[in-house]
Amino acid sequence: MRTTGAERGRTVGRERAVGELRGMLARLYRSFVAWGSLYGDLDLRYEQERSREEVVGLLDELPGQCLARSMWIDPATRKKIDRFMEKSRDLYSDFVADIIAKGYPRTRAAMAKRVSRELGPLRKEADAALELELAETRQPRWRKRVR
Repeated sequence: MRTTGAERGRTVGRERAVGELRGMLARLYRSFVAWGSLYGDLDLRYEQERSREEVVGLLDELPGQCLARSMWIDPATRKKIDRFMEKSRDLYSDFVADIIAKGYPRTRAAMAKRVSRELGPLRKEADAALELELAETRQPRWRKRVR
């Protein structure tokens, strides 16, 4: 069976949007991990600041990028991405407040644990939803109607 140009365009657009969203979510998560994983006993102030700035940049960029791609994804998937972003913003605020109050070396260990415990499952949930979006895109339309 042949697909029409419009169907092919929707499939390509959806695949591109899903791939870009997955990449952005992974970058944000990795940036949080890097920010909380730097060694406090070494003079890595530059690396700590660079990781923090990357988190800030992605937190600013991601909502607009998601909005621009939201037409390609299911509303349920969008909600999972929104939960991930909301938790990311909350963690960022908490970490900054803790660093100001206690200093980076004392806050660092708690950061790594909280990112893994609180943000990790939300990232996996959002990523799984995006993977499902891709699987649905790849499934032939005639199979969807038969079920």
